[in-house]
Amino acid sequence: MTATIQVPASFGDLLTVSGETARALAGADQSAWNGKIVASSSAMLGLAHWDGTLYLDTEAILDPLRHLYEHAGEDHPIGTLRVYRESLATLLHEHAHFLGPSGATQDAAREGFIKPGSRELEEGVTESWAQDHLDDYIRRLGIDKVAPGINSVRSVGYYPAFVPAVRHLTTELERRNGLPHGQVLQDLNRQTAAGQFPLLVDLAYNSTRLPRLGPDAGLRPRIESILRTGLTHLDAYELLHPELAADKSRSASESLLTHLDQEVQTAEAARIFQPLRAVVTPSSTHVALAGLTPPTRVAGAHQAVPVQRPAPATAGLSRC
Repeated sequence: MTATIQVPASFGDLLTVSGETARALAGADQSAWNGKIVASSSAMLGLAHWDGTLYLDTEAILDPLRHLYEHAGEDHPIGTLRVYRESLATLLHEHAHFLGPSGATQDAAREGFIKPGSRELEEGVTESWAQDHLDDYIRRLGIDKVAPGINSVRSVGYYPAFVPAVRHLTTELERRNGLPHGQVLQDLNRQTAAGQFPLLVDLAYNSTRLPRLGPDAGLRPRIESILRTGLTHLDAYELLHPELAADKSRSASESLLTHLDQEVQTAEAARIFQPLRAVVTPSSTHVALAGLTPPTRVAGAHQAVPVQRPAPATAGLSRC
């Protein structure tokens, strides 16, 4: 039974309950967070390390959250509220990286994370989910009372090269599978990098007519390859201006889905219109001679050499 989460009354309390609040909000079975938070000073605002430790930038994340509680209940300008909100968004984002199903390990998650397309998918899923659930996270922590008006301001978010593509892809898979809006994003966020791609491939495959047409005949690996290749291409947009990166990200996801649809249509057509084997009707002569002993070869007579035909080919690192 999950323990009741107490509303934090101080900066220290906030950090203590931040992980379990994120896990409960996501509905995940477990979190790999070890309870440790290390103050850092680097280009990364936050880092969910594979050993379970959470690293947070002192100036950009920890100091604003400490300031929030030092001035609890006070009115703040929009700029200050936005800084608070972005600090909490990073906190939620990093905790989301630690989430996983029961029995998931960080070793398996790390192995999955280094495969093509996995970093782009996980960061896109984590950031999209955190953006969508930040207001609820703030309310569960009681911070909307500590910093009045914090949920009336918006923060810009991060990963513009990944988020639009992941949002478009997951929304389209929801539509094709008849799932509620946000369900795929929620389900992916509960997985580690080891489980996200298998789930995505299942959703893509099951959204077609192929499961009703027989065995997949190796199509699942092909679907996975298309998804991984398409998501890996998002790396090229990371250094672009956020608006341009977002536009290209969305276009890339549309191209990915088009490629996927073409592959599926080809596979469906091959299943539906499989060529029938030719049926040879034996002649009356063939029937009459059936069962007779074949003539004995005469020594020295010309013997035909059988033609050998080739058999036909069968078709076919750390997170922040």
